[in-house]
Amino acid sequence: MKNKILTALIFFCAVFSFAQSHISTQAHESAVNSLAVLNGITTDENTVFSVGQDGFIIKWTEDGLGEHYQITDLPIKMISRSPNGNDVAVYESDGASVNMVSIWNFRTLSRKCAFLFSDPVTSLNYSAKGTYVLCGTASVKGTYFLKTSSNTITSKKLKESTGPVTMAITSDSENSAAMYSPTGSLLYYNLKTNEKKAKFYTEPSLSQPVMFNNNVFFAGYKDGNIYVIQATTGNNIAKFPVGGQEPVIFSSNKNQNLYYIVNENRQFKLYMIQNDRNKNVIAPQLIRTFTGINSGEQIVCASLTGETIYAGTSEGNIYKFDNAIAERVDVLQAMSDKMYDHILDIAPYEDSFYFLTPDSIFLSSYDTEYLTRKGSNTNRTNILPYGSNVILWSKDTRDSVQLLDFSTGSVTSIFTPENNLKSLRVYGDTLLSIEGTSTVNRYSISQGTKEQLYLGAGIQDAILYNETDLYIAKTNATAPAVPLLYINTNTKETVPVNIKGRVAYSLNFDSSVENSDIYGIIIGTDSSNRISTSVFSYNPSTKFSKHLIEEHSEDTNAISYLSYPVLYTNMGKSRIRSSNLSTKRNFEYKRSASLPVKIACNSTRLVVLNRDGSVSWYNPDMNSVLADWYLGIDGQWMAY
Repeated sequence: MKNKILTALIFFCAVFSFAQSHISTQAHESAVNSLAVLNGITTDENTVFSVGQDGFIIKWTEDGLGEHYQITDLPIKMISRSPNGNDVAVYESDGASVNMVSIWNFRTLSRKCAFLFSDPVTSLNYSAKGTYVLCGTASVKGTYFLKTSSNTITSKKLKESTGPVTMAITSDSENSAAMYSPTGSLLYYNLKTNEKKAKFYTEPSLSQPVMFNNNVFFAGYKDGNIYVIQATTGNNIAKFPVGGQEPVIFSSNKNQNLYYIVNENRQFKLYMIQNDRNKNVIAPQLIRTFTGINSGEQIVCASLTGETIYAGTSEGNIYKFDNAIAERVDVLQAMSDKMYDHILDIAPYEDSFYFLTPDSIFLSSYDTEYLTRKGSNTNRTNILPYGSNVILWSKDTRDSVQLLDFSTGSVTSIFTPENNLKSLRVYGDTLLSIEGTSTVNRYSISQGTKEQLYLGAGIQDAILYNETDLYIAKTNATAPAVPLLYINTNTKETVPVNIKGRVAYSLNFDSSVENSDIYGIIIGTDSSNRISTSVFSYNPSTKFSKHLIEEHSEDTNAISYLSYPVLYTNMGKSRIRSSNLSTKRNFEYKRSASLPVKIACNSTRLVVLNRDGSVSWYNPDMNSVLADWYLGIDGQWMAY
């Protein structure tokens, strides 16, 4: 059925030795989506959690430092904090099929449980004592209760479904719960008997619904107006027009007043709506005006704890200020800043590695720590070594593929793809490209010639096994209905490879190894008909294939990397794993604060590019991280 949890408990883990956080003032890479504070808990009253589009959870302490830890490659839309001070509930979503709520112990950096929903989650709150996490959804079943003591979830705690809700909170005693439905209803439930106590009809379709003044008042925004509603009757008691774009509304259950922020060019203004229990509401009062934010940057979320306000911006910054009335215009400095340059790509070169940033190409190694700037980046996102020079290209664009000669500093165009470039590989003096999802071309770098090797739908990857043997990874949804194809580049003979799966990608082989196997990633189903992602091997001579590493989930962004005799993968997203093809030994490496996205290796070092643009260094024979390096905006390594 549509309105049910797709997967109940999909993962439980109490192990935290394979992860570490990162302490810095670095801002989120992009917009902050949600903030979470704890009111009334002295030890954590001056800390705030932020989450954003970059998949990071950051705990900001009173000294302005943030403890960073990335849990997903998807945007995190919401976060709520447990009164126990250690746990947080987060909602991550791709805006389509993936809607996941998970509980994390942030002290141990371990995930306690996770649940997938078939409908968007529309509100997320811990109950007052932390017994439940209330997950409001857009489904007919409405609110789910996640019981934190057993990590189980149900929509059947209440005797009748709530329907879609965008706010769900409990009383301090947890004896009752209040919920708002966008159909225009305030609902009250007795959590002891699980029966509905009351239902009041009020203003429908309010965004940013919030309770305040000990849950006596309720407020929200619609069509240029802030509505203030008596929560115990559902009656509208005030309606205040707000000019311009939608304001950011916030308060806390304990606070008597309602606050909102209005963005105005490079300023933002803080307003307060005062009230009392006698239903008297005073028109909004401007209490603070701030400047100092960047051009185009907007406050997009805010939270209140005591007299302190935390605000998150569209550029990933966190601001902190108080709610004291001041007539002056204050210049506000963000708690966070942009400390690091973003490393876009890495590639091995002799005993060192290339590091590509938006502006530059650097050469460095872990053992020397010396950073040499080799040249300028011409607005490309990817790098390939080519002799003593490099080839620059940009994935998913039609930007020209360029050769950068380090000796002269000259840049020449090799070719311009006709469709978005999906993949590019170097074989001696030849480039193999995937353009769009239907064309594989071969280019001669020295001669400037082009040859179309294959035309067909659903291409994911391609390798030239030798001068005449081309292997294509594809989806089985296109003809022929197999995930791997062999093509003779001379005769154009096409032969389906006998490997079962839905889609294959990330192909590798070692040309220096006689009769090398081909390795890659394949998504399919296991013997129990469960979706699985596997690292596979296939021998072109014997036609024999097998699965080497398997994960019981779908990971369409997994990669494999071969540094014979060791095969590496980030399958599962959260860590790097290796399989020694000679000794048959499998190995796991501790991850850094950010998720791994690319692997490179030379004879002595393994380096991993992380999603936040940092790199992690490893001795390939040891599982611990030697160091996490960030490239400072001054062009120097910063080690943690």
